[in-house]
Amino acid sequence: MNKRILKNLMLTMFMLFLLPGCWDTKDINKQYLPVVMGISKGKTEKYRVVLQIPDASGRTQILDKESKSISKAIDMIRTDSEKSIELVHLRLLLIDRPVAEQGIDNIINFAVRANDISIKGLVGVIDGDFEKTMYHQISPTPEISSYDFFSQEAGWTPNQSIVRIWEAYQNQNSYSEDMAIPMLKNGDRTLFTFRGTAVMREDRMVGTLSQEETLLFNLFKGKYSGGTIEVAQNTSVLIQDAKIKHQTQWSEKGPSIQTDIVLNVVITESPEGKGNALIEKEMRERLSRQFNETAKKIQLLKSDVLGVGMIFRPQLSEDKLREWKTKWFPKLEQKINVRINVLNEIYFKENALDNENQGQMLKK
Repeated sequence: MNKRILKNLMLTMFMLFLLPGCWDTKDINKQYLPVVMGISKGKTEKYRVVLQIPDASGRTQILDKESKSISKAIDMIRTDSEKSIELVHLRLLLIDRPVAEQGIDNIINFAVRANDISIKGLVGVIDGDFEKTMYHQISPTPEISSYDFFSQEAGWTPNQSIVRIWEAYQNQNSYSEDMAIPMLKNGDRTLFTFRGTAVMREDRMVGTLSQEETLLFNLFKGKYSGGTIEVAQNTSVLIQDAKIKHQTQWSEKGPSIQTDIVLNVVITESPEGKGNALIEKEMRERLSRQFNETAKKIQLLKSDVLGVGMIFRPQLSEDKLREWKTKWFPKLEQKINVRINVLNEIYFKENALDNENQGQMLKK
């Protein structure tokens, strides 16, 4: 009996030795790790898929195939590649404008269903020459990546919109909100030049917003930090803080909303002798006019990219919710009021310096 137990134990130990912990690992030198995927119409097939693969030197390798489906195009790239293609590091999904105008439902569904693509990846629309943008390279700079142009810790500003794959999937299936996608093209001395924002109705592009108009979208989404606004010639301010308050009402005519936006700003540039009161007045009048015109433009496109439906959602029955984009949003009465508070940063610095000097004198 003891011999049998000992024999089984030895056999078990032998089997454990045959199971090393890293049996399924792959040498990173045998892998391609694309960070950008571009999708456009193919010349002969439905889709053209382009993958950008950076290397340690800062240069980018381009792999390109056409097929009837995105999955098949990627498989064809894998077939012809001397290394395996792993999409786990994909950070940016770029879609050609003609494709976006026809609908991106299949593309977003593919990205969500693919097990090796992170749904935190970003989505953009190429407004220009697709091939030139995807094949565009600048001097090797290993510390710069395409992702940095959308990172709030790097090159992003509130004049650019941001949408992730999971947000695009959620919005294209939402009854009460549409999505806005950043538009870009190849730059001259940079990887990209931003062209504004693509306004989507469900999964189709129906219009655009300029960079100035995109600021209103980001304010509604709470993404405003670091935005610089040019009030008038030689006068610019930096947004320090923003507060937004909505007052909603539903009458026989339909929904109405009044939005009050309070911006706390710091003057970064202004002519000598121009007072804070005048800057506040100019900025209030300009932004109130601009924001109301932008809201009207969005309403005419029948696309609720500002997410007003989300604000009304607690008041909507299931039937009204389903009809929000088609019936109620076109009837929406919307008014935006802007108030400006100029924070005199120089005054605060001078006060702090005076207090510090007084403290040093008291110590003496």
